[in-house]
Amino acid sequence: MDLILYNPLSKNSKSNIQTHKLVRYYKKNNIPFRLKSILKIDDMRDFLETKQQFNKVILLGGDGTINHFVNNTIDYAIRQDIYLKKNGSGNDFLRSLKGNDQNPQYIMESTYDTGYKTFFINGTGMGIDGYVGYLINQSPRKGKLSYLLNTLKALIKYIPEPLKVTIDGTEHQFKKAYLVTMNNGRYFGGGMQISPEAKIDDEYLDVIVCHTISKLFILPIFFTIYLGKHTLFKKYVFHQKGKIVKAEFATPQITQADGENYYDITSIEAKSSNKKIHLKSFDM
Repeated sequence: MDLILYNPLSKNSKSNIQTHKLVRYYKKNNIPFRLKSILKIDDMRDFLETKQQFNKVILLGGDGTINHFVNNTIDYAIRQDIYLKKNGSGNDFLRSLKGNDQNPQYIMESTYDTGYKTFFINGTGMGIDGYVGYLINQSPRKGKLSYLLNTLKALIKYIPEPLKVTIDGTEHQFKKAYLVTMNNGRYFGGGMQISPEAKIDDEYLDVIVCHTISKLFILPIFFTIYLGKHTLFKKYVFHQKGKIVKAEFATPQITQADGENYYDITSIEAKSSNKKIHLKSFDM
């Protein structure tokens, strides 16, 4: 018997469509299942511990849902097979996962200058990256068009700041940085291929810094992100892999980890948590 966990708040509260579609699939194929809202689960570890009769758990939700699941099971040895089915507005981690789910994925951790620590599995970032996430969370509509429009809005409004990035002990200075991202997965922003060389099953973070670009030229570069070709503009796009990354802006920023926003953050240190989770893509 399979257990379906769904987040009714995913995709701007329109997740019922995908949930009902999956339920119809199970009923049509006479596959026994149980359905449970994750909002009704107080402790995910205790919940999974009492559900050992289920061999397969299907998690319906976007990047935020996955992020909460990872953070709530970080110290728990999951014995069930966990499958992901898209049901959110971004689904960027699932894009990286499809066809690459044979091996467990590394869970990364980020620590902020406020002392707060959180775990992420897709990516974290500051600058425009965090600002776009803030605008999307304020938007009544979600989806690819919302990501695109809010990114364009952020590009126009954002004022680049001095940034220092230290990768495995080597320091890099940028006078006018628009964003810094530290990614485990390849995608962000609803399908933008921000880190085309990233691998979800290794301990390396792919660091991307967009810097020193005029407002006029930043838009053409921005559209190349969908194809993962922005790294060809080496004068404006810094790319390097590392295991321990610290990024520090001159002024407080909005930051994000798997799309979850944190505010008034000046610096982030990101690295592997040395923990793994094996999430698989659910196809039907």
